[in-house]
Amino acid sequence: MRWNSNLIDRLHYVSFGIVLATIPLPMILNNIAIFIFIFFSLLNIKRVKLIKKTTWLFFPVLFVLSVGSLLYSCDLANGLKGLEKTLSFILFFLFVPTLHINRSQIKKLLNVFAYVCLLALLYCLLMATYNVWSTGSLYIFNPENLVNENFFLYHRFSKPLNLHAVYFGMYLVFSSSIFLNKFKNCEKKGKIYIGILLAFLAVGIYLLQSFSVLVAYFIVLLVFFLFTYKDKLNYIRLGLLALAILLPATLFLNKAKVFKGHVFEYTIEDDIHSTNWNSLNIRLAKWEAALAVVKENNVIFGSGMGCTQNRLNEMYKKKNFTIGYQKKFNTHNEYINYLVELGVLGVLCYLFFLDSGLYISFERNDFLLFTILALIAICGITENILGVNKGIVFFTSLYYLVLLKNEKE
Repeated sequence: MRWNSNLIDRLHYVSFGIVLATIPLPMILNNIAIFIFIFFSLLNIKRVKLIKKTTWLFFPVLFVLSVGSLLYSCDLANGLKGLEKTLSFILFFLFVPTLHINRSQIKKLLNVFAYVCLLALLYCLLMATYNVWSTGSLYIFNPENLVNENFFLYHRFSKPLNLHAVYFGMYLVFSSSIFLNKFKNCEKKGKIYIGILLAFLAVGIYLLQSFSVLVAYFIVLLVFFLFTYKDKLNYIRLGLLALAILLPATLFLNKAKVFKGHVFEYTIEDDIHSTNWNSLNIRLAKWEAALAVVKENNVIFGSGMGCTQNRLNEMYKKKNFTIGYQKKFNTHNEYINYLVELGVLGVLCYLFFLDSGLYISFERNDFLLFTILALIAICGITENILGVNKGIVFFTSLYYLVLLKNEKE
């Protein structure tokens, strides 16, 4: 059967929309959507030339470095499994340029992602409300870490989606940037509508209680206000800006108050039930162990794909970091993870990508490109964003879509 090219283009466009719509949903749905998108991309691959600009090339270079690291990996089987995740780097690099779409369609695709995230946030709010009503309490005891968790806050809030609070927070911040991008060109009624959506998203971002996400959100708002309203800032806008500055600081102070002892101090030998551990100092302990791994291995090329977790577990045991060994913690830092896995070469590649991308976003006044790079740069300080599918697919699909939007302008 001979496929009509216009029909292929429409189905290809819809399939990518489904990929974006399923990012906040269960992984199996997103994987199915990606396979459908790949199918239509292969039908279109001969019709489109690859874009070979610097901003497009980071992920292919990273993929090549990862493949090369298999030559000296201590666990080849695990390295091959890890390589499967990084295939998304290549897939979206190859296949997003095959989309035969215009600027209007790209905006619709971005809107699909933003509105699905709004619905996901509403679902979490409804589920939290139902849980409070059904249990008769705002809190539920978590036997794993021996704390009472609020149904409306942090990981417990995003639990109905089986999503980590940081990843869901990133989705909501990027959705906010999509609406902010539309806000400046809207009429008064449109601005009121978008303002309501932005306020709703802001509530969700705060409830997720991620310090790194709130910092990224503040910086995104700051850049938006300074670039859009730099010549006409008034008291209301300055007040909103001040509020955005205070939110991360307030969250940090509130978290610090509940911890016993000094928030950054820790004894690495403390067990899982120690009241001294908190979300801040436990990361410092992970980073201490990870940097010790770097010193013991090849600093230039790293330990190799698939070897990182093995090396970390060995170091946790060596340092008597019981909770780290029991829970098999990763580095919880994108920069340190590249340093451990691919060495100085890998982390320099990553830093060059971030710096060049941010430079281009300012040069072109591209707010969406700035937002997604700011999210990955800031949230990557506390999480391995590009180490899990929910982070990889979110970032690579939307990053290349934003770059494609630039190519159409």
